[in-house]
Amino acid sequence: MARDLSNLISTVNEHLAISEIAGCPVLDSVLGWWRSHGDALPSDVDPLGLPPRSLRHLILVDLPSPDEAVIRLAGTLACDIYGRELKGTSVHEFFDADGARQVLTDLRRVQEQRSPLLTRRHYVSINQKMWSYTRLLLPIQPDAGGVARVLKALEPTTFRRAAASAPER
Repeated sequence: MARDLSNLISTVNEHLAISEIAGCPVLDSVLGWWRSHGDALPSDVDPLGLPPRSLRHLILVDLPSPDEAVIRLAGTLACDIYGRELKGTSVHEFFDADGARQVLTDLRRVQEQRSPLLTRRHYVSINQKMWSYTRLLLPIQPDAGGVARVLKALEPTTFRRAAASAPER
């Protein structure tokens, strides 16, 4: 019987200064790709233009409404972890209510501020495993209507399954 870990730990997002990205080589290379577009936000995500070592660690997220985010495309790391194709998966299918709220808050922040967000995350996923990693969120603007997508990149040097521990009393 699988143990429900969601009551042992809550989702923790620690926002980092973008200058700390130097310690995350894959995220740094993805940020370099994003910045290469100059003052204009990228309108699409062409895998041929991205650093090859990053492709496995990317997730492209659509933002169809203020309370929803849906995976448009997922790299093989995420699909391998969950054992299935993730295209079309909602943020609400991935996280508990608090985790989904935190993720949506970060996605909306990137959408509204039109700037990158670097975050260290620790959470219990839909497969009841604890994960820890550093992620980069980047705004993508497919048309003149505004930021409608966010590119999420995971840093493989920080990505790990975290050990479960009982809450401190």
